[in-house]
Amino acid sequence: MHLNNNPRKDSDLSILVHGDGFSFCTQDQHHLLEVKEEFPSVETLKSWVDYHQLHQTNIKLIYGQQAAVTVPLSLFDEKQAASYLKGAISLQDNLQVGCTPLDKNEQVVVYAINKKQQALFASVFPSATQSHIVAELLPALAAFSFKKGKKNLFVHLQKDSFDLFLFQGSQLLLQNSFPHKNADDFLYYLFYVTEQFYLKPDQFDLYFLGKYTPYTHYYSGVQEFHTSSEHLDPIFPSVDAAHPIPFFHYFNGA
Repeated sequence: MHLNNNPRKDSDLSILVHGDGFSFCTQDQHHLLEVKEEFPSVETLKSWVDYHQLHQTNIKLIYGQQAAVTVPLSLFDEKQAASYLKGAISLQDNLQVGCTPLDKNEQVVVYAINKKQQALFASVFPSATQSHIVAELLPALAAFSFKKGKKNLFVHLQKDSFDLFLFQGSQLLLQNSFPHKNADDFLYYLFYVTEQFYLKPDQFDLYFLGKYTPYTHYYSGVQEFHTSSEHLDPIFPSVDAAHPIPFFHYFNGA
């Protein structure tokens, strides 16, 4: 079963910012620029971009290093944007706040951006827009959940953390991120959320975003209490991706 996303155009370039570096995704190619300690200089990044001929006109930066918070549009106050993040992350001096409004979903996704990263990309890609993985996934998940009778719980696993999205139809009931080092960590937080929302196995459908070998024990652990869990594939599926954010990497069109 596929989770639909918008088709990529020749003019599109997405830059996925994650813990291992930057992934540059176009309609027909993908390049990973690893960042181990220091960010590359403006000159180094410009040379790297020129070498790979990444000169598309529609450029989007998609951040995934820090957790995001989703705020109802009707309650959102841009002047208080930083306050929404207090329960999710520690907003240190090297971070600034980013916001992506989702008007059709009546939500605003608030997240943190590394200031040095932002300055680097602004120098090389001055016309780029910015977003967050959560903001990119939410519309597709809401559309998938629309008109479904049961609640839908989506699990987006990635390196060191995972996102949970709970929907009733197209209405978002919960969006949160949790750390994990192993399947026990994952199951602890998953059970905590289902208990907080009084979700019995027959009252909701559970969907994993993608299916990847490193998370085999996570899937089998869930099967013990929710035997009907399913896996949603992106348009460009991968059975066993080594990417730190495997589902979104392929959902994003690389």
